[in-house]
Amino acid sequence: MPDLYFSVSQLDRFREWEESEDEDLSDLISALTGFTETPDTRPGKAFHRALETMIPFAEAQNLEEIKADGFTFVFRGDFDLPLVPMVEVKAYKTYGNLRIGCRCDGLSGTHIIDHKASTWFHAERYMKKYAWRYYLDIFKATSFTWHIWEMKETDDPGVWWVEEQHVLEQFRYPNLTLDCTELARRMSEFAAQHPEVATRKVA
Repeated sequence: MPDLYFSVSQLDRFREWEESEDEDLSDLISALTGFTETPDTRPGKAFHRALETMIPFAEAQNLEEIKADGFTFVFRGDFDLPLVPMVEVKAYKTYGNLRIGCRCDGLSGTHIIDHKASTWFHAERYMKKYAWRYYLDIFKATSFTWHIWEMKETDDPGVWWVEEQHVLEQFRYPNLTLDCTELARRMSEFAAQHPEVATRKVA
């Protein structure tokens, strides 16, 4: 039975720390041992919740704005919304002594859709992530689509402009499971060396 639980985003956070030359260890420990909602994370959560209300998407193509949790998101352009209803689906897989969990925003057969709200866009950053690799491995899927919504805050409190929609496609490859297993192994070794991380129990 696995001993520890981590989300795919936490494994990506650990990978970024591995690749960084100057990131503070204490920041990583904090990210791995808990999550605290901050003013920076609230708009993204509200945007996700607002998208969930737009079901079915086929009837929401002409919406100019969406609202949730006190936030208003104004679409400043013509964007293509996926027709797959946004219903979060959770799944888990065990790698060694780690139980890795994820939740996708949409699942259609072997195709996964995930939405991200961001104040800036860097394609390479998303391509390097392991989150999509774990999604494909855990859900036994073959393709993954990011919908990255680039937005900025306006002078009106709680109002954000959605200015760009970036769509990235990623696909299963032969060594995907091995790559996921290897990152989980390094995460396990790191946790064993840091008692505050190793106290995390399976969720």
